Amino acid sequence: CTALLHDTVEDCDEVCFGDVESHFGKEVAALVDGMTKISRIKFHSRQEEEAENYRKLIVAMASDIRVILVKLADRLHNIRTLQHMPRQKQINKAKETLELYAPLAHRLGLYRIKEELEDTCLKYLEPKAYAELEEKINSGKEERQRYIREVIGTLMQYLAEGGIGAKSIEG
Repeated sequence: CTALLHDTVEDCDEVCFGDVESHFGKEVAALVDGMTKISRIKFHSRQEEEAENYRKLIVAMASDIRVILVKLADRLHNIRTLQHMPRQKQINKAKETLELYAPLAHRLGLYRIKEELEDTCLKYLEPKAYAELEEKINSGKEERQRYIREVIGTLMQYLAEGGIGAKSIEG
């Protein structure tokens, strides 16, 4: 609920926290309030903004980890849709994401989210390097998949010979 409502309160003048609380309860309203507070402060410099973001996230984390999880999900969505933003905003969001959100996802053990954030940011910050890496990865993809299938087949055979009835091997 919080993930859907936080932008509503920020972007719609007709909706206030009281409305959220009356329709969704105090807990959801408190989470929405935490999300909104993280986004509201205006800054005089980029360094001040970065320091303040760290502070706000730590404070929010201390009160309710769910605020951080929703904020990470929101940032992941924003990064996935960067192609719709002006170039300078893409760069700014990608830098902020690499400096703040990817390390936070790592500290929370959200490694797949961290990797997606980093990979997508690279696409916008270093497009040539990203394209080269993507090409190299894709060029050997079929060969890697064939090799993996061979290894899985060999492992399945060894498991069967050892009397272990495995249905599949993944991961």
